[in-house]
Amino acid sequence: MAKYAIAFITPSEKMQLRHKIVEGENKEAVLRQFFGEHASEFYSESEKGFLYFKEDFYDESCAAGSIIELG
Repeated sequence: MAKYAIAFITPSEKMQLRHKIVEGENKEAVLRQFFGEHASEFYSESEKGFLYFKEDFYDESCAAGSIIELG
């Protein structure tokens, strides 16, 4: 399994950075895991909430998250 470094700036008043190294089969799987463990409190816990979270990683104008494959 590949390892990914995920960093995410929470959409809260205090703007906290959450960073974690996660192992998984692919980016989708590790983003889902990270979402469930560290970000679902800021989105609805539905599939739609996950899609908004995932979108925040790929917004070229102001991405709130970053994911890098480590190997």
